[in-house]
Amino acid sequence: MEMTELELMEKIKKQVTEALVPFTAIKRPEGEPGISDKIFPTFGDFIKSVVLKDAKLMEYRTKTLSMDSDPQGGYLVPEDFAPGLKQIMSEGGIVRPRATVIPAGSPSPDAEINIPVLNQSGAASHDMFAGLWFTWTDEGGAKQEKEIAFDMVKLAPKEYSAMTILTDKIIRNAGALEGYVKAVYSRAQIAFEDYYFLRGNGVNGPLGVINSPAYIQAARTGAGAIIFADILLILAQLMPGCNPIWVISRSAYGQIAALVDAGGHSIFITGDATKAMPDRLMGYPVYWSFRVPALGAVGDISLCDFSYYLIKDGFGPAFDTSKHVYFTSNKTVLKMFSNVDGQPWLNGTITAEDDATEISPFVGLTV
Repeated sequence: MEMTELELMEKIKKQVTEALVPFTAIKRPEGEPGISDKIFPTFGDFIKSVVLKDAKLMEYRTKTLSMDSDPQGGYLVPEDFAPGLKQIMSEGGIVRPRATVIPAGSPSPDAEINIPVLNQSGAASHDMFAGLWFTWTDEGGAKQEKEIAFDMVKLAPKEYSAMTILTDKIIRNAGALEGYVKAVYSRAQIAFEDYYFLRGNGVNGPLGVINSPAYIQAARTGAGAIIFADILLILAQLMPGCNPIWVISRSAYGQIAALVDAGGHSIFITGDATKAMPDRLMGYPVYWSFRVPALGAVGDISLCDFSYYLIKDGFGPAFDTSKHVYFTSNKTVLKMFSNVDGQPWLNGTITAEDDATEISPFVGLTV
């Protein structure tokens, strides 16, 4: 039975996704405190114990493995509260909630792993299917052998951290402490990760989509501008079967709001500027961000399916404190750190079956 291009792409993606099961099924070791082990009633109580280094924290250290509580390296957020922090990040982030995320695992959460990836790069149409291509066979003739080409994506979580100063008054109030940490640290962590997942250079950190070999730069019609023809060019090079979103620089808002079609008709502002601008463009959701390059630069507008982006979590999030620097000021330095790596699940762009069109799940414009 013949398969359509879309069906074959979905089948290939399903097979590669199944290859990830050994990594995504990783669980934490037995003995870690769970919901039944209420050492800390709230996340704020956990942070407070980290600051005070009290008996509860010592009990937590006793009930966890050494990987979870290192006096020199900080204290891992208990499993009871970690999902809440991740949920905040998922709700506010652009990349993480849509990416393929591989959990930390144990006993070596920061260990380097290799993830299989189909080698679809190349200038021939059969490279779209990683070297698998059907050929006509003469009656009685020998059938040609084909081997699917696989590469490996290497992911090695790297540490990032941030510090803030807490007053003793905030530390004594577990509720206020929890609200402060969730509001400040979580928002900062979302922004930091998004920035590097989108535009990191891969040096001591994630390789962002925009700087990856899998990112297509379609020819921009005019420098420093985005017009409707550019939108159509981007769509023409999107890989079939994708479920993408638009990520557009906030500095390009005026350009997008003023888009007109070939007949001069407004795309968004149809004579009534009192209405909110639609949050979709050509059927796909639009996300505005200052975490991508400004108008006129590569990456100012991108159409991306982030399910083709891999994130490998490592140790963290974890917290530690020090009173030494601000001891006389009744203040404490709170450090939060985590480990992560990320990069696209493709090693390059793909040549479609027409032997001419370059396609990818990540498409933007040239300068």
